[in-house]
Amino acid sequence: MSRIVKRTNGYFAEFTKGAGKKRYRKQKTFQKKSDAQDWLVEMEHSYLQGSVSPKADMSFADYYKHWITMYKAPVVSANTVDNYQSSYNRIKRKDLGQIKLKNLTRDDIQTYFNQLNRSHETARKDLTRIRSCLRDAFNDGIIPRNPSAGSINIIADPSLTKGNERKFMAVKDFRKLQKYLLDRDYNLLDVNCFVLFVISQTAMRVGECLALKEDDIDEINCTLRIDESWDSYHKFLKQPKTKNGVRKVPVSRDVMNKITTWVRYQRREMFKRGLHNPDRLIFLNYKGKIPPASSINLTYKRLQKRLGLPGTFSTHTMRHTIASMMLNSGEISLVYISRFLGHSNISITQKYYIDLLPDQVTNEDKKVVKLLALA
Repeated sequence: MSRIVKRTNGYFAEFTKGAGKKRYRKQKTFQKKSDAQDWLVEMEHSYLQGSVSPKADMSFADYYKHWITMYKAPVVSANTVDNYQSSYNRIKRKDLGQIKLKNLTRDDIQTYFNQLNRSHETARKDLTRIRSCLRDAFNDGIIPRNPSAGSINIIADPSLTKGNERKFMAVKDFRKLQKYLLDRDYNLLDVNCFVLFVISQTAMRVGECLALKEDDIDEINCTLRIDESWDSYHKFLKQPKTKNGVRKVPVSRDVMNKITTWVRYQRREMFKRGLHNPDRLIFLNYKGKIPPASSINLTYKRLQKRLGLPGTFSTHTMRHTIASMMLNSGEISLVYISRFLGHSNISITQKYYIDLLPDQVTNEDKKVVKLLALA
């Protein structure tokens, strides 16, 4: 609360807003009480206009960059920082990035999305990050209101937004691909295809698969442990994407035999070539390197064309396809599927796949009606 106190050297004025760590305080001494009162009125006006903090005069792009550096980079993964940076690059190229933080309005944000021309998922992520940034600016007293708090429509380019037909491969096509990968013989030149084989049987993320080590293989119980992920861009092992990403996935005996045969073969070839593998990674190629994720994706598209498939699906769609098959079976619980995929929580699984279950939802509706019926 602002106040004026008479002291021996004049009138002490203190302007205060907020509380605790978010408190903003400014002090000044005047010879006249009227000057102190005028100053408090001026400070109140300036605060309401959002110009008390020097940061309010920063362009939104500059403040967003500062926010990433100060509050996100120290605590999130390098990959996530790259994603925030991608949003920053889009923002700074648009008018939104040039507007001063204190002058930013909801109309400005909506205009940005009206002109973005990106996929729905890209636009959704940009909006989430913009809202998080502006919410912090508001809570810190840098701006007097949060211009992103109201309703903002996501305008997406339909040609860049994947429908279900691009997220999920037809089951018969996926089975054809699975069989080809299972029946194939592999050598060190085929590491990319062997990665695809393991993903086709486990629904792992590419980075999770590339990080597999010999110690992660439980031959007796036919499981693979996932506790790390390979960052192809920054070239280091990191924690999985979510805390539930640490998990064990089951495989069939045939698949396990294929994997253990590969490990023994790779070990011999590494020794022959004088290549070192201190971490005992199972997907080192003939150069003793982990292949980049982009090359896995390229190999997958080439493989689809070789098998007479459209060739439009990314490696990640194998996860979606396997998840949809599990859900459509009607025999595997959503909780288990969520854990199998390593989702952070079950709501993520529902978000991506609930629209694939109209028949199952109808059946569950009937069960609920029967359960609640009086007779």
